[in-house]
Amino acid sequence: MAPSAKSKKILRLIVGVVFVTALILSVRHFSVPECAAIQKQVTDWGTLAPVMFFLVYVLATVAFVPGIVVTMAAGLAFGPLWGTVVVSISSTVGATLAFLIARYVARDAVEGFLSKQPWFEKFRSNVQEDGINYVLFVRLVPLFPFNALNYASGLTPLKLRHYVVGSMIGMLPGTFAYVYLGATGCSLIDLVRVGNYSDIPSDVKTNLLITIAIFATLSVVPIVIKKLKARRAVPSNG
Repeated sequence: MAPSAKSKKILRLIVGVVFVTALILSVRHFSVPECAAIQKQVTDWGTLAPVMFFLVYVLATVAFVPGIVVTMAAGLAFGPLWGTVVVSISSTVGATLAFLIARYVARDAVEGFLSKQPWFEKFRSNVQEDGINYVLFVRLVPLFPFNALNYASGLTPLKLRHYVVGSMIGMLPGTFAYVYLGATGCSLIDLVRVGNYSDIPSDVKTNLLITIAIFATLSVVPIVIKKLKARRAVPSNG
């Protein structure tokens, strides 16, 4: 018998708790490079650093590797502003490459895999109906797996330029949130290493609050869009 939705949620929660616990223990009990040393190494690489990051990010996107950790690492390495710029370019290029692979190189294989996913048909029908607007929506609010969505979009009649524009704009708020959070990496690592959680640095508090505010705002986007569509569907009495 297949596990229920409640069982899946409980399992994901347990896995998340175990992962976070293991991460904290590893930071506290194993040698972690100092943030200053990491940033100095990035500075020493000069223009090679963003190029290397770009290549790694693009390859990770095409290979279905989750990009959240890499995105946060950009904030640690390049800071909030340039980290957002580098990730935005890298993620858009990677997503576009996956789109082109699905459309022109491995269409049958990709469609054979995605057709087994419960969300795929709904996504394809909605893209055919709303085009760039739906791409923008699902990028703002990640309802579907990011990497799979890149390939799924290539199986729709969506124009490439609409996909690129919708993806870049839609991914930007979430990108900034993760990069901004990653920019506090030094303070977070020191906080966990010392174990003094009663004295959280002000920059960590500020960045966490900003990140939470961004994701909270994005979470209400589906509700707002649903209400707008419902209002448009109601015929006017005039």
